[in-house]
Amino acid sequence: MARRLGGASTAGRGLVARGAARLSQLFPRLNLRRMAIIVRKELLVLLCNKVSRLLIIVPPLMQIVIFGWAATMEVRNVDVAVLNHDSGRWSRDIIHALEGSPTFRSVTHLQGEGQIRPVADRQRALFVLVFDEEFSRHIEKGEPAQAQVILDGRRSNAAQIAAYYFERIVAQVAAATPRGQVMQSAAAEVPRLDIRMRCWFNPNLEFQWFFLPNLIGMLSFMLGLVVTGLSVAREREVGTFDQLLVSPAIPTEIALAKLVPGCLVGMVHGTIFLVISVLGFGVPFTGSVVLLYLAMLVFAAASGGVGLMVSSLSATQQQAFLGAFTVGVPCILISGGVTPIMNMPVFLQHASQLNPLRHFTTIIQGVFLKDITVAAAAVSLGKITCISIVTVSVAVWMFRRKA
Repeated sequence: MARRLGGASTAGRGLVARGAARLSQLFPRLNLRRMAIIVRKELLVLLCNKVSRLLIIVPPLMQIVIFGWAATMEVRNVDVAVLNHDSGRWSRDIIHALEGSPTFRSVTHLQGEGQIRPVADRQRALFVLVFDEEFSRHIEKGEPAQAQVILDGRRSNAAQIAAYYFERIVAQVAAATPRGQVMQSAAAEVPRLDIRMRCWFNPNLEFQWFFLPNLIGMLSFMLGLVVTGLSVAREREVGTFDQLLVSPAIPTEIALAKLVPGCLVGMVHGTIFLVISVLGFGVPFTGSVVLLYLAMLVFAAASGGVGLMVSSLSATQQQAFLGAFTVGVPCILISGGVTPIMNMPVFLQHASQLNPLRHFTTIIQGVFLKDITVAAAAVSLGKITCISIVTVSVAVWMFRRKA
């Protein structure tokens, strides 16, 4: 037994010795002075370049400000529409409570049921509240009173939270009704008003139905930024940019040709994400494939234009990647695909109009969930087209200037 233990111990020491020898080969004796010189050189390369300094300092400051304002799951500044067939006190009390709540920004009064569909389609209200003619009369008699709430299921999270806020308001009004006061005096549970919730476009408020279509736009946007953004910077790093400039092609042709691969990659990945969302996760696709690909093509051109602008300002691929991240993350945050735009400060809501991802998100939600028509999508498609023309034109001008 002693011999076996001794043999095992010797074998263990031999294994440790061989491991130490291999480590010494991989990590020979380190010279801290030489390492310090290399570290100093890397810091000088990083900090002495003006573009690198800006990319290190400005983006984190900008993103912490945007994250603080835009990245919130709270629901504020909610727009509501009301169709009130009842002229009694209790429906007015609920409406006044909505108007006085800090959560709800505006209450639009509708004149007929024909106005509900346009308000919902254009996302002018997160939900529509409908009172019937007998609502207040039923409450005065102590009978069950019903009202209907039509939620916009395309914004599933915001709709659920807003419905919860509304139910709290209704509970307060129910406590002030004659029957509610009687029940309170008897120390019994206050009866609730019967609010019937109905969700359009997403009946069960499935989060995947809301998020996966938005994810198609986000990933396609980032791919277009990165692929196009790295193209010119890579040419500069490997030394082939000057060779490209002395070719028969003029700078404008080179710049436009640089846009094409990013657009193709974005559309191919958009197709892959579309198939996975519909077949893999069961998200319904109810709209026009032609409209989707038309919007995707214009959106890819806008994304590529932004990426080419970033690439024209960057001397290295590292700068181009940081620049794409600097532009891409804020655009995703203020697109409405992650957090509701209505929660953001007013100036960010206006700034998001310059973001092509915001308008593409509107189109892709409509194509997936509500069979949006070309006429209904024309406004968002027109805005993406204008942004695409501006970004591509500015990108080509910047490329020619740098060339």
